Amino acid sequence: MFKDIASLLQKTFPDFKSTSEEQIPSSDILNHGFTHKNLNDKNLRFSIQDETLPFAELGYEERIYLQGLIATRKQNWHDFFNSMVWHKYPETKKVINSIHYQEIQIQKSSLRSRKRDLLTLFDESGVIVVAGDKYLDMIRNHQWVELFIENKKRWLDGTIRLFTFGHAMFEKYLSPYIGMTAQALLLSNLHSDIDESLARDLENGKILNSKAELSPLPLLGIPRWHNNQDEDFYANKNYFR
Repeated sequence: MFKDIASLLQKTFPDFKSTSEEQIPSSDILNHGFTHKNLNDKNLRFSIQDETLPFAELGYEERIYLQGLIATRKQNWHDFFNSMVWHKYPETKKVINSIHYQEIQIQKSSLRSRKRDLLTLFDESGVIVVAGDKYLDMIRNHQWVELFIENKKRWLDGTIRLFTFGHAMFEKYLSPYIGMTAQALLLSNLHSDIDESLARDLENGKILNSKAELSPLPLLGIPRWHNNQDEDFYANKNYFR
């Protein structure tokens, strides 16, 4: 489940699965090797979210865009995995932040716009599935037997590829549970590096314009993502709806 960020975890927090929140690396450590500018040409860095956090008058996304500061709570799994996603997918995260900022400038109330709600859903709970159209249609149509059982080999040989983007999903992976479901962005191909491809398509308005683009995916059905994937397991209609 953590394969997408395995190399980052090895460098930053190799014992993360056998330790507690108290051992989560500090913002200073998280900033090592993180040399990116946002789309407002500000140097990005993780900053401790406590009473010393600068620019208290700014909201989370505004602070990132205007000052380059990514507020990060100490000893917090959710924010730690958010930092790992920033390391793994910096271009996409920068575009998401820029769109949030643009939306904030035009919104007429304190409520998030539909666009911001959609971006937040993907940012928290999103995965990307890259596969041929027939496999993507199985996800859209909730054909779980065909997807997970009849095409088990296609998951294992890389014909169907899944990348986790949502940092809340990584937090859930620490304690997987029946019912754990992601919001899947379904792509038939990638034009280049996945981060560059996502960032470009998002910035150009080609993806994530409607909630209908995200399909619920019961992740524990993926081959080898659960210990007991027998017939009874997949017959659980409360999970595999």
